[in-house]
Amino acid sequence: MSHIENLGDALRQLAEDLTGIGQPWLVGGSCGLLMQGVALAEAPHDLDVYADGEAARRIHAELRAYSTDEQTEDRSAIYYSILSHYQIGGVKVELVGDFQVTACDSVYRVDAARYYEQYAVTHTLSSERNSNAIKLMPLEHELVFNILRDRPDRYEAIARVMVERHGGATRTLQELAVSNRLSNKVTMKLGQLLSGNKI
Repeated sequence: MSHIENLGDALRQLAEDLTGIGQPWLVGGSCGLLMQGVALAEAPHDLDVYADGEAARRIHAELRAYSTDEQTEDRSAIYYSILSHYQIGGVKVELVGDFQVTACDSVYRVDAARYYEQYAVTHTLSSERNSNAIKLMPLEHELVFNILRDRPDRYEAIARVMVERHGGATRTLQELAVSNRLSNKVTMKLGQLLSGNKI
């Protein structure tokens, strides 16, 4: 079985285990990008799951059987989150709660509940037993996040997909820019990547 198949199995198990939890969560990172048609230099090696603080605590309790550590506040030079890790079917799963990035004279915070309700992309996972709908982080989030962490391999690929599908900047991106503190440098970069459209 390939690693991509393992990722799919782990994602289906995750969706089944969190069915009915009543808390919003989203899949992001390389796995979310791949499911939205963004070309990646390497196949995803793990699953990144995002939630707000209380939701992350509830999810951690539901996934305790797979847990490899306890939830901890994680602070680095540019990141803050409530972080925990799991092994599901041999796949590493990272749960990121209350995620915030401070970089490039900008402060960007993930409001997972709002993203879930307003911006997320729905993806249906089917198996022999049933099907589950999961929510993916919007490409607009992934674009901003990867600019802030200086990953041109990611943000250029994401921007190409957004230009192809939407012609450039979207209303979602404009709303994320307004609700966060993005520097002129970052908004200019967004405009350059998205065919010169003003953000």
